[in-house]
Amino acid sequence: MRCAITKSRGTERGAIIVMTNKNFSPWIYCDLEQWGPLTNEKYLINVKEKNVLYNQEEDISHIYIVKSGRVRLSYFSSEGAEKIYIFALSGGMFGEETCFEPEAQFLHAATIVDCELYCIPKDQFLYHLSQDTALNVQVLSSMAHKIHLLMEHIRRLCFLDARSRVAAVFVDLVHVFGVPTKDGIKVQLPVIQQGIGNLVKASRLTVNQVIGEFEAMGLLEKKQNRWIIYNLDMLKEFSKIP
Repeated sequence: MRCAITKSRGTERGAIIVMTNKNFSPWIYCDLEQWGPLTNEKYLINVKEKNVLYNQEEDISHIYIVKSGRVRLSYFSSEGAEKIYIFALSGGMFGEETCFEPEAQFLHAATIVDCELYCIPKDQFLYHLSQDTALNVQVLSSMAHKIHLLMEHIRRLCFLDARSRVAAVFVDLVHVFGVPTKDGIKVQLPVIQQGIGNLVKASRLTVNQVIGEFEAMGLLEKKQNRWIIYNLDMLKEFSKIP
């Protein structure tokens, strides 16, 4: 599933798109071809890993689309605690909300690995929107999906305990990075406990305790820096994802 949307008919960009099955994963991605003129090579830049693209509440002058790599969008408290909201993968767009509501930019954006990014000036972004109805629909769909994800963040933080929130992260990981193997479902992304803690707003100690419980129950195991999921159904039950 791409951006939780898929084309209902036709293969060219601009075909009608509809929502598919529910996707609550904070790892967002999209078919690059859906962004049309925004993926012109003239907008392409290379950014090294662990570089800040912009800080939270900072005025930004460009919209970004990931061609390759991963970008983390998060919020930092005054004490330095981090809450991760979204990981943008290939085709993931971010920063576009500032074209319509400048004060909506409240997140910190930083590359996780070396990235290729389309960096589109706001005036060019708005020009392309004015010329392309299908592109408008795609941007609105992307923004709506991210609102949906933020609402799911709120639901999990308000109504789920730490065990359920950690289980939900593993369900999300399988949805995007899971590969079936003879041993179980292998998550093809290195994930550390601190990263999970920053997603679910829990300490590393709490995350370790929850994962220890899951390992003791035979639900998952870490092998060669990759998680193997043995019982996805049980994790889904713990996650309480609707």
